[in-house]
Amino acid sequence: MAHRSFAILALAGLLLAPAAATAGEPIRLEARLANPVMKEGAGGKTYLRVALQGCRPQPNDKRTPVNVAFVIDRSGSMGGAPIAQAREAAIMALARLTAADIASVVIFDHTVEVLVPAQPVADPGHFADHVRLVQARGSTAIHAGVMMGAAEVAKNKDPKRLNRVVLLSDGQANIGPSHPADFATLGRMLLSQGISVSTIGLGLRYNEDLMLQLATASDGNHAFARDPSDLIAIFDKEFDDVLGSCAQTVSVDIELEPGVRPVKALSREGQIEGQRARFAFNQIYAGTEHAVLLEVELDKAVAGGGERRLGTVKVAYTAPGSDARQALDAPIRARFSASEEEVKAGADPKVAETVLEQVTRERARQAILLQDAGKIGEARELLMRNAQDLNALMASMPVSQRLQDLQQQYYALGAHSAPASPQGNAASRKLLRQLQGNAAGAGVRY
Repeated sequence: MAHRSFAILALAGLLLAPAAATAGEPIRLEARLANPVMKEGAGGKTYLRVALQGCRPQPNDKRTPVNVAFVIDRSGSMGGAPIAQAREAAIMALARLTAADIASVVIFDHTVEVLVPAQPVADPGHFADHVRLVQARGSTAIHAGVMMGAAEVAKNKDPKRLNRVVLLSDGQANIGPSHPADFATLGRMLLSQGISVSTIGLGLRYNEDLMLQLATASDGNHAFARDPSDLIAIFDKEFDDVLGSCAQTVSVDIELEPGVRPVKALSREGQIEGQRARFAFNQIYAGTEHAVLLEVELDKAVAGGGERRLGTVKVAYTAPGSDARQALDAPIRARFSASEEEVKAGADPKVAETVLEQVTRERARQAILLQDAGKIGEARELLMRNAQDLNALMASMPVSQRLQDLQQQYYALGAHSAPASPQGNAASRKLLRQLQGNAAGAGVRY
């Protein structure tokens, strides 16, 4: 019975909440397999979860200074309450900055204007005076607006700062590039330069595919503001993240031993070459856990008895206030047993939770395609299946509050039996895209 007691103790340890890195330790690295105990003599697939846990939140006077551009849509559709709430949200966010921070304000319609060039926020009132003058007019040149915002950030780009563009729009890109793929390319280019873009879509008219692609590809956040009154809370959450950075320009390199191969990156975009997989984060936030999920395959020859090293995870990053690169590494280890009971008992519930979250994310993507094709009933069946699978996991083991919330959201989206209105379909589509963004390796608060 000794092996059963060992498995129970290991499981109890795995169910503990992740511990934040200490103030002197910007991030903490953790590598876990879905099946840390595997069947002896049998190859096959498993999942590797690599998590980076951010430091504890620091006082405002010790935080990383930011370099941010607010890019605000002022096209005609923003008239009335939307532009008024956008002005208020931007002014509120600027009020949280200090003279150590740099900010700029860019506005766009069919043209782009730098309303306030990049400069230290010595006087938030100076920014606010300009922002209050913004009025709605014209069409929507989103791509050009983001490019101009990034150019303002680039003027003062510094690894000691958190370099970010925050985009707010309520409409379709109808001037310049307008396809989601164009914005994914833009996001990847900006990420390679150390700049992330967070996107906030307001109302039911904006292109959620475009906004999500831009945010995900650049390692930013995406949020759906159903109503202008939502903007204050969304901006506030965004700046909780922006003002709490622990590490920047983070690279995660997974090097696997012979006989162990990376198959597919599931939680976020990654590069796979031979025995190696590589992921990039622009920043790791305080009090959050950022994770990647990789499907791996083992040859039978690897699955001999006893414990074995399957590879190594290497992380490099820049800590706040420093130009020097720092490094962490962690082994990837598994034990091979002839006992089916021990193999089953050794399954890691935290990895199981992450795997199921990615499965539901893929179903949500399929549900969007079905909804776009007018197959509303089939789309809702997939969403209800997500809710049921998450409910089953919750019944079998303790899970995070975030997963419980996710189950309720999928249930709410899939439970309606009557045909939805066009407005209801548009809202549910945007909510699904936001759920996809939240599952794509984004930081999760402890």
